[in-house]
Amino acid sequence: MIKIEIVQSEEEFLALEPEWNGLLEESGLGNIFLTWEWMSTWWTCFGRQHFQPWVITARDGNDGRLVGLLPLASQTISFGGLRLRQLSFMAGDRVIDHLDAISRPGYGTFVIPFLVDRLIGKRVRHDFVRLDAMRADSAFVKALLEAVEHRRGARHMAIDSVCPYLSLPDSWDSYWASIGKQSRYNFNRKAKRLQARANGAIDYRRVESKTELSDAVRELARLHQSRQQQKGNAGAFAQSRAVEFHSRVAERFLEKGWLRLYLLMVGRRAIAAIYCYRFGSTFSFYQSGYDPAWSDCSPGTLIMLHAVKEAITEGADEFDFLRGEEAYKSLWTNTARTDQRLRIASSPPGWLILSAYQLAYKSRRAIKANLNWGTRHAKAVS
Repeated sequence: MIKIEIVQSEEEFLALEPEWNGLLEESGLGNIFLTWEWMSTWWTCFGRQHFQPWVITARDGNDGRLVGLLPLASQTISFGGLRLRQLSFMAGDRVIDHLDAISRPGYGTFVIPFLVDRLIGKRVRHDFVRLDAMRADSAFVKALLEAVEHRRGARHMAIDSVCPYLSLPDSWDSYWASIGKQSRYNFNRKAKRLQARANGAIDYRRVESKTELSDAVRELARLHQSRQQQKGNAGAFAQSRAVEFHSRVAERFLEKGWLRLYLLMVGRRAIAAIYCYRFGSTFSFYQSGYDPAWSDCSPGTLIMLHAVKEAITEGADEFDFLRGEEAYKSLWTNTARTDQRLRIASSPPGWLILSAYQLAYKSRRAIKANLNWGTRHAKAVS
């Protein structure tokens, strides 16, 4: 027998800490964004101000063990003068990927239908469900989509997100040989150019202690913002709360041995930084930045190469570039998996939000298609 409960208070949510990561480890999902450290830090920095916990838990009715968990949060939002209740993943407003329901091996078949029912069943009183970055191949997503199709009055849209990744070989020599002569030449040329401009005074540093962490996160934020502002973008660290969040996450991940934050130094000055995580056999690339004044030396490419080398040296199986089809990722890999963004509406007010999402999505696709056509046409004319 499975016992389902919905945790709706901060006190109850925080009380799940002793069981959370144990369940995640047994599930085999291997996703750092589902860890207690990530979710609870998000709650402290962002969640408690605007959300209420809505964590669906499943326990074995015989011994009370936690065997399933879906970490959601509830929020009241305004749309067109209406106030609606929305459910989303905890930390779903951050850039995170590969989310899923967590279940203990052998329990998924029993747990998932209960989780789906509590998410979109007739007893649910939420108008809109917004689930970002879910594993498209997960049993939970398949069960959820099937249930939506059969629920009267429920409407939905699903949007695919491309998530490039690189399968890693057993050794750096194997990787270096696999990328081809031209790529090796290009990497070596960039490295020599940097060496020449820096008069040989370059060093790659990994942050390994709390005493250096605070300064390193500030350098990461500075370098990232410098590059993004040059491109006309707001940047991931534009808000002080974002810097605070990642400072806290980085500290907790450092304690756990999961943080991989590297700086490329010229003398005593950082000219590039890359922010990664190691969880299980996966290296996840989260963010990076570099000083535009050194762009002729390709510091962003070189520090990415260093991170890939570190991942291989550590014995990781995969380097995950996470969501996004940015052009630079194609330099490293041509393989990708798919995540899905799901939007589910179960009431007339929810249908209005869904219609707005659908219209906005179609408009963005049309604009992107026109821009791509314009670029191709300009190249053809030239």
